[in-house]
Amino acid sequence: MARTDFSAALDTRPHYLSLVWHKIPGEAAWTLVQQGRTLTPDQTADSTEAARIGDKNKVTTYGSIKTEVTLRMYYDHDVQEIAAVLGYRKPGGGWLGTELIQLDPSKVSDFKVENFDGATATANLVSVEYINRFKPGRFNPPLDADEAGGRTVELSGSADGYYIIPVIG
Repeated sequence: MARTDFSAALDTRPHYLSLVWHKIPGEAAWTLVQQGRTLTPDQTADSTEAARIGDKNKVTTYGSIKTEVTLRMYYDHDVQEIAAVLGYRKPGGGWLGTELIQLDPSKVSDFKVENFDGATATANLVSVEYINRFKPGRFNPPLDADEAGGRTVELSGSADGYYIIPVIG
């Protein structure tokens, strides 16, 4: 029997072909995340195993899906983007110095990842990923003297959903 050939060459996606956007639900416009380092959605389906008495075989059934998200951002001199992901917007006149930016899981955010086929302004959109209603459950702004590339902060929590929409074509 002859070996089946692959139908296409492997074409990996470099990271710079994607743009991450953020908004707080209720806002009309998306804001480009410029301090982003990594955004990692992780979906897991609940599972249950069942077997009959005396049967060594088990059947696995799957139930609801849980979506966990981890976002790592560079900690810039202006905490505007970190504050926004935590659900706080910088006032139009600037920070007053009285704001308390802190973890509050009741404040939710949405993310959108636009994936392109090139890095130029004429590149075509190939797919869009959405992370709906991200609720931060962990905020970790470490201060590490040996951290290469600048200080980073990690936000992790759950989301109501994650999905990918391919472009028509």
